[in-house]
Amino acid sequence: MNDNHDYEVLIQELKRGGWIMAIFGALGAFTSLVLRNEKYTFFIWFRKIAAGAVVGVITSLSLYSVDIEPIYKSVLCSIAGSIAPELFDWVRTKALEKLK
Repeated sequence: MNDNHDYEVLIQELKRGGWIMAIFGALGAFTSLVLRNEKYTFFIWFRKIAAGAVVGVITSLSLYSVDIEPIYKSVLCSIAGSIAPELFDWVRTKALEKLK
């Protein structure tokens, strides 16, 4: 019963302000893409920015019970979002290599 209550509180926190962490993660990924000299299609941009948003939320949820200032959580979500596209590309490449 206590675990369900913890999840309900976590979901309420995500609804109340966790989506902002998705924006921070997406902005981190966007910034990372802008600073590169590579050209991508719109779909690749969208996919990489969405990956940053997802990792921003995951980072926010993993830092939920950590007692640090909100600004540091925001920075960590942005940094995690900026490395998310490379992380997902690396995992995808390794998985495809294993399947071959």
